[in-house]
Amino acid sequence: MLKKLYVLYLVVFLGISIAAFVIGNYGIHDQKSHIYLLPDGYTGWVEIRYEQEGSPPLIREGKKYVHLIPRTGVLNTSDSPTSGGMEFYYLDEQGKRNKIGLEMIRTQAMKTKDVLTSKGIQEQVSVNVFFVGTGQQWNDAKSRN
Repeated sequence: MLKKLYVLYLVVFLGISIAAFVIGNYGIHDQKSHIYLLPDGYTGWVEIRYEQEGSPPLIREGKKYVHLIPRTGVLNTSDSPTSGGMEFYYLDEQGKRNKIGLEMIRTQAMKTKDVLTSKGIQEQVSVNVFFVGTGQQWNDAKSRN
């Protein structure tokens, strides 16, 4: 009797372990990544506004979402926000990507914010915001606000 119970325990344990591995592995591989392309030399706040009616979807490179940030620092997209890895690059005049070190990315956060839409209506939208710059530029920006 004890031997049957032990075998049952091993089968259940093995089944749960395999299920956890498959689910975890699926979640990791299904996660999207995000590439942020900023104008060469850009410093300051970046804001991505999601679910903006009439705005284009984000560009896709395979499973990666590409955020082409304009000089204003504000990007509107019809896409919904998704989680995933993040890569940051400056995009030069020739279209070459130059990696931005993570020490230049500050206070990245997803939040909701009231914004004035193209229809002239105040609306709460999901935004991803972060600051790009050196420690000194970040401190200067904080002191201005």
